[in-house]
Amino acid sequence: MNKIEYSKMRFLIVENIVQSRDALKLFAYTLGALRVDTSNHASDVLTLCESIQFDVILLGYDLGEDKKNGQHILEELRSKKLISRHCTIIMITAEVSQAMVLAALEHKPDEYLAKPYTLNDLCIRLERCFAKKTAMLDIYNAMDNEDSQEVISLCQNIIKVNSIYKNECLGIQSRQYFVLEKFDKAREIYDAYACSPNCQWAAIGLGKIALVEHNYDLAIDCFNAVIEYNPLYLTAYDWLANSYQLNKQPLLAEDILERALVISPLSVTRLEKYADLCLTNENFDKATLAFAKTTALAFHSVHKKPDNTLHFVEALLESMADLEPQKSRRLSNKAFKLLTDMVRDFNSIEIKIHSKLLAARLHDKIKDPRLAKETLKEAELLLRNCKHEISPVGTIAIAKSLIALGKKSYANNLLTELAHVNPDNSSILLQISEITDKPNSDQYRAAAQNALELGVNLYKKQQYSLAIDKLNKALVHFPNHTGIKLNLLQVLLVSFEKDNQRVGDLVQAEVLIKALTLIESTSEFYTRFKKLNDKYSDMMKIS
Repeated sequence: MNKIEYSKMRFLIVENIVQSRDALKLFAYTLGALRVDTSNHASDVLTLCESIQFDVILLGYDLGEDKKNGQHILEELRSKKLISRHCTIIMITAEVSQAMVLAALEHKPDEYLAKPYTLNDLCIRLERCFAKKTAMLDIYNAMDNEDSQEVISLCQNIIKVNSIYKNECLGIQSRQYFVLEKFDKAREIYDAYACSPNCQWAAIGLGKIALVEHNYDLAIDCFNAVIEYNPLYLTAYDWLANSYQLNKQPLLAEDILERALVISPLSVTRLEKYADLCLTNENFDKATLAFAKTTALAFHSVHKKPDNTLHFVEALLESMADLEPQKSRRLSNKAFKLLTDMVRDFNSIEIKIHSKLLAARLHDKIKDPRLAKETLKEAELLLRNCKHEISPVGTIAIAKSLIALGKKSYANNLLTELAHVNPDNSSILLQISEITDKPNSDQYRAAAQNALELGVNLYKKQQYSLAIDKLNKALVHFPNHTGIKLNLLQVLLVSFEKDNQRVGDLVQAEVLIKALTLIESTSEFYTRFKKLNDKYSDMMKIS
């Protein structure tokens, strides 16, 4: 092994216990470190990493009650790109519960060291990390430079000599092929190693290729096989949930994430997705609890955001009719407090208006009409004075609450203005139409919405035939849905524009235009329809 040049390295020690912090600092200087910084405050750690490129971070997990922990810090450092692949991260903790260990490992520290440990244990971990980083240095540089061909070439060199890092290089190489959409080459590697020890990445890769090819049943089989033989391999649960969703099985997606959260309950991103699925599946009681837990777990993390509270309150409002009065009151009190905290933590007029509208709905649900009326008036006053400061997404959310509070006319005016300002934004127009043109029956709502979203995504990817198919399926469920008709019309026209042999697209476009001619000039859809109708007329002149 090459001698490690500690004299060129900068160490950062993050530890809550003074004696441990001092001992680690002395250890680093004994190794000959160029510089050693210490801290037990998350904010200081982030500030230090903004100004100094550390080579080693010895990161304590427990930094005090009701504070950011090591996992939170590591996740934030990675999300803000304050550390590079070349920085060695060793997580140090006295906590050895399965939930904590799995949560920490999901954020991929280079090593994990449990207390009590000896300095010799730490030295061995450091040597192991540096040996790997030295061997993989050129590959990591090529990955940072996004040079996929160079990454593949360098990985092949290491694979040929049968290095101890061969499996990792195979995984990296196959992922590069996947990114380059060279699926046959990626599949060749995945097939060769799918049944090898510690090569779960290969089975996951086969499942991902199956998803790209829309072979959802095969993808489901691949991910289920990984879980069967490696029940702690949490990535497989996430991919399996994605597969179930794409296969129009949202209840199974919800169930598989619920299983994953039993194993590792501290993942905020997984919990958020589970909560969203519960809401989609109208399991409002589960959604309420999941969003409440998301809000609590995210409080000290990079995932702290208004949506955590907003989704919790919205799920609670949906579930309150089925709750016992005492539980309803307890959760409502919690919701009021979270809304107050959210307004304090995220100083925005949009958040303030949204919060007041949700609070008014809560007061209404718990039979307090006086406070509901007062809070609604406050929200409306703010809305009148600050309407121009609200984002499109915020406007749509506010409109939903106004409708729930019996202010449908006011909500429709807001949405009409939003549509006129965004005549070509299909995503916004779809959301508006969902609110203003909601069908009477909810029986097929989830299936149609999935087809609708898939259609829009396929259109963005220029997969027009598939987009037309998905939007036609959505139209079966929503025959009077103006937004779907307009989106389908747009795809049909673009499809014919790209390939004038697809005369069937133009024929269907004519049928849709006849159905849409009843749109009034005051409608939020009129401007968009007029543009598409003009485009159709121009095409007919040319053809």
